[in-house]
Amino acid sequence: MSKTNKIFINIYTSSIFLFLLSGCSFDLVNYENLSNKNFQLVFSENIPNKFQNKIRATISSDNSKKTSESNTIKVSEFMMSTYDVFAGKALRSLEVEVKSSVMISISINKKTINKKLNTMKRYSSSELNILAEDEMLDFIRNEIYDEFVNQLIFEVGLIEM
Repeated sequence: MSKTNKIFINIYTSSIFLFLLSGCSFDLVNYENLSNKNFQLVFSENIPNKFQNKIRATISSDNSKKTSESNTIKVSEFMMSTYDVFAGKALRSLEVEVKSSVMISISINKKTINKKLNTMKRYSSSELNILAEDEMLDFIRNEIYDEFVNQLIFEVGLIEM
């Protein structure tokens, strides 16, 4: 192998390494943006209490400050619906699909973003009895709340960039 081929291969591999090092960077979900700032949380009447508590536990809020330049997160228009999927001659549904959506409005430093968050979960209900199906629905509901909170954190991070 000639000396120019070795130099070319070294340059080629080092450039690929630098590209992979810089191109594969990722950012973890960061709670620092939420804990360093105080947010005024505003919920509409149809937001479930469990969902409100999950948001309050994640986001530091100081609702005693009512300044016009306050960072505000408004959560409204919560909707959750279930859809039973039947197949064949079954008397009960084989699967249950749970769809949910919520509208958020985030205001930080005079920047405002309005977004509708959607999520859908499915679970098999054919092997479950009635009580287990209720517990599974409660578990899915908590999973949806967690997913909405993670999406909310992501949106707050995006608006601060």
